[in-house]
Amino acid sequence: MRLWLKLIWIITILVNLSGVIWFVLGSTANFQRGIDLISTVILLYLGIPSILLIVVSCFLLLKKWSPYRWWEFIGVLIIIIAMLLMTPHLYKNVETSGWLTEKIRTDSIQKTPDGRFEYCMELINLFQKNSSARLYLKNTETLEEIRIHLEFPTKEITGVSWGDVNYFVKLEPTTSSNIYILNTTEEFPFPNEKFEINILEKTAVKINNQ
Repeated sequence: MRLWLKLIWIITILVNLSGVIWFVLGSTANFQRGIDLISTVILLYLGIPSILLIVVSCFLLLKKWSPYRWWEFIGVLIIIIAMLLMTPHLYKNVETSGWLTEKIRTDSIQKTPDGRFEYCMELINLFQKNSSARLYLKNTETLEEIRIHLEFPTKEITGVSWGDVNYFVKLEPTTSSNIYILNTTEEFPFPNEKFEINILEKTAVKINNQ
């Protein structure tokens, strides 16, 4: 096989393989969630054909096969072109949120009764293995933003009812200026949970309901 053709073929294999790997990582959020319907269709129409062409190409190269007839040469070019055409679509259909960046959903912004903070609950990477929840606070005077981790078994959440307005938590002040009590509402998958929020230390301690 001519050296230039072999080099082009190898480079094409590597490029196409990188596209397949990127697509698998992206569609599963680095294996943190299951593959959805759209990604499954793309995998069937682009991913699997790419894998088959990669396997065939590697087999022929390892066997040191060389195209001697014109139609064999055309066949190699078709394989190379097909892999190059599929690769951009594999990259384009990848969602990076949920693994490279956080995918955040929040309930509606509220204000504490004392007017000191605006707040909401942030649900990060919902329906994934690496999901979590935290309380977002914004000081209305200094505009300082604070995020406090909330201990919830978010991996167990299978569905959330989203509306135009959602209130998952209520934050109430106490006699201490830095201590607030957070209660989850009936709209949240884990209702009637209570936490003591320490603004200064940025901690949330769960309070057992009596």
